[in-house]
Amino acid sequence: MDVVRTCVGCRRREATSSLIRCTAEGVRVVPSANGSHLGRGAWVHPHLECVRRAIAKNAFAWAFRLRVRLDASAVEAFVTEREQAERLMETR
Repeated sequence: MDVVRTCVGCRRREATSSLIRCTAEGVRVVPSANGSHLGRGAWVHPHLECVRRAIAKNAFAWAFRLRVRLDASAVEAFVTEREQAERLMETR
């Protein structure tokens, strides 16, 4: 049975297989594609809409229990690349 987590962007509950786990490294949010990074994690759907909503709400900092604005550009870039690759595969 798959574990269920809540997306910090849209707040919908999904199986972890449908989400990306992110961790904080200093003031940067880093995606962990295989979920292997240690420490407190935040889960987000692999969609730019959810990532941008999480950034706008400062939801990553809330999930990590930090009181600073975090740089989530690495997560945004990771999701953008993933979406582009999926679109490319669909056109083939």
